[in-house]
Amino acid sequence: MVYSITQILESVLGNPRKHNHGAGQIAFDCPTCSEEKNMPQGDGKGNLEVNYKKNVYRCWACSGYNNTHGNLFKLIKTYGSKQDLEDYRLLLPSLDFDDEYVDRKTSTEQLKLPEGYKKLSKCTSKDYLFEDAITYLKKRGITDSIIDRYDIGYTVVGKYHNRIVIPSYDEFDTLNYFVTRSFNRKIKPKYLNPDVDKQTIIFNHGKINFDSTIYLVEGAFDHIVIPNSIPLLGKYVSDKLWLELQKANGYIVILLDSDAVEDAINIYKKLNTGKLYGRIKMNVPPDGHDPSTIYQNLGSKGIKKLIENSYIPSESRIY
Repeated sequence: MVYSITQILESVLGNPRKHNHGAGQIAFDCPTCSEEKNMPQGDGKGNLEVNYKKNVYRCWACSGYNNTHGNLFKLIKTYGSKQDLEDYRLLLPSLDFDDEYVDRKTSTEQLKLPEGYKKLSKCTSKDYLFEDAITYLKKRGITDSIIDRYDIGYTVVGKYHNRIVIPSYDEFDTLNYFVTRSFNRKIKPKYLNPDVDKQTIIFNHGKINFDSTIYLVEGAFDHIVIPNSIPLLGKYVSDKLWLELQKANGYIVILLDSDAVEDAINIYKKLNTGKLYGRIKMNVPPDGHDPSTIYQNLGSKGIKKLIENSYIPSESRIY
């Protein structure tokens, strides 16, 4: 039986190089760095530091290019065994983390994917209406790699029948939301989503790299074609997302649809304060477009050109 978080970390990462018990800071050899040096027993550097009181880790040597940073769930999922992950889940209720950590736990743990959901990457032409679903996505320019990366699926039964399904997972890899879109013109409404308070979730929270530029977009179909983006599922930033964005170390770019300039300005005013001041940019797509339609028409080159046009607005025009 596992009694402490440090036991789990030692099971995953081996013997610690140093440990500050008061601060909850513990250092290990980075598995990724050690593998790159062909030193499976560790490189002796102790560059991967974990703060188990703050629920974060980072390798100070390779995080910039290997993405070796994030929360403890990501760490254990990446380097540990299924048993390590299960031990961590069982230990969560007794961990003495701060209030911010407790607040970040999802309140939608019982949410389930729609009845009959199938990952499209696991389906074949033999699956009923698979060709219809995949044809719809291909017309929007959605590639196989995007489908696989975002676990995009579909269902042909139940409340969400004949719909594309884009799931969202929180930082603990727990389902917290999903978006469905009909691929049959006769199915109305076009979008049908679960009855979850959108202010309580951050869509695909676990996929966000807070050290890189973050793009705020409106919908899930914009999100899957814009790297490191967060769909607002609307036109405003929730208080929960505002708090989480305080972690950002790079720029935040507001990239809403072309008809939402005023909404984008309001978001700019909300974000461009405190730690984020001077690091908020805006971007307005051409008239009648949003990121998903630009990707549909011009592909990744169109998206690259779009995001290159991000700018810090003149405050005299905003306020």
